[in-house]
Amino acid sequence: MPPADTTHVDPDRWTAAARLAEGLTDDGTLRRRTRVLVWVGTLVLLSWAAGVGLALILPTTGHGDQTGDTSTVRLLVQVALLAVGFIVGGVGFAWAYRTGHYITRWRFVSSPLSRAEKRSVQRQIADKEPLDAEHADIVTAVAAQSRRATLGMAPIYAAMMLFAASTAVSTDVLYLRLLEVAVSACFIAVFVQLAVMYRRAGRFLAAHQPS
Repeated sequence: MPPADTTHVDPDRWTAAARLAEGLTDDGTLRRRTRVLVWVGTLVLLSWAAGVGLALILPTTGHGDQTGDTSTVRLLVQVALLAVGFIVGGVGFAWAYRTGHYITRWRFVSSPLSRAEKRSVQRQIADKEPLDAEHADIVTAVAAQSRRATLGMAPIYAAMMLFAASTAVSTDVLYLRLLEVAVSACFIAVFVQLAVMYRRAGRFLAAHQPS
């Protein structure tokens, strides 16, 4: 076997790999993570859009007397949406649990605080209140934990959105179909809110967390 070609070894890539081996991050971590999230998000959104589109255009009878072609299309789309939902939800939950992105309520840093104190912490993170210097480390920990938890919740909501779309495709009752479409659309609003929370916590950490 000929020796490995080492003429194109990039020391920067090996330095980055060494940092990852030590449990640290390298300069390309954000880029690689963004690429994965974009691919997964695109798959989920395209699947959801296809399911909702077919749910709205497939005929309804209210009596279950569908043609064979229509019934087959519904079954295939339903199975595809369920499969994507189970993969995204299952793999996403396993990833979140193993990497610390899934956080139980009683392990949240803010769980011992009162409701008013929790609101104050969130307002500090949103830059609507001045940072409490005495408890700055706790507020920073809440922001970091919230950011991790937001990523952990995203695949669960994505799976629920796809499950609702699959139900909309499978049912032949018009009002149930429209209800499931509305429910799945609500998860889009949830995703927007999660994105806002994620970016808000990121801005706070960039401004207050030590390098």
